[in-house]
Amino acid sequence: MAALIAGAMTALAALSFAPAPAMANEQLFVGVPDGWQKLAEPEGDSGNTSRYVPAGESAEEWSEMLTLQRYPGVLLDVTEYIDQVIGRIIAGCLRPRHDGPKPVEASAYPAKIAYIECRGPDPLRMETDKQLKAIEFVVVKAIQGREAFYVVKRAWHGNTPDRHPLNFETAPQWIGIVKDSELCDLDDRGQTCRSIGRTGNLN
Repeated sequence: MAALIAGAMTALAALSFAPAPAMANEQLFVGVPDGWQKLAEPEGDSGNTSRYVPAGESAEEWSEMLTLQRYPGVLLDVTEYIDQVIGRIIAGCLRPRHDGPKPVEASAYPAKIAYIECRGPDPLRMETDKQLKAIEFVVVKAIQGREAFYVVKRAWHGNTPDRHPLNFETAPQWIGIVKDSELCDLDDRGQTCRSIGRTGNLN
């Protein structure tokens, strides 16, 4: 699944972008699962990527990973970005499937989400030096803010389908970590922001 995360970063690099003006006091709200730990920043990242894994796991050995990325001053089309991520994963997979990109409801910003699964990743075609497992699954959401371009990803990988997060009753909550992530302008009182209990113009 490291390939899926790396693929998303490569997709961003492959797209053309224009600088976005800093016009807001934006904050990304994501519900990191209880008991998860933050990993060290990737080398050369300059604080734009935060990665979380369950307690006791690491960047090399993990079952799940939550990744938050912020690209200051970047302006992209969220659909094009998600399509690039999907394309790069499919290109390195023997039996891929995906759903999306789909629009995100109740978002104050342009946002899309997709669900991508790879059964039988091909190590010769995957752009990674990390160990791959039989099943790779990721939920990815892209948000275009005024200050930056944001990406939220939750990934799982394993060798048996019985541990796949969609096979449990908690699947909606598992997906909801990404789906319910929210970008808010803390200075815009007219903007609805569920994370801080602000109803904006609904008052």
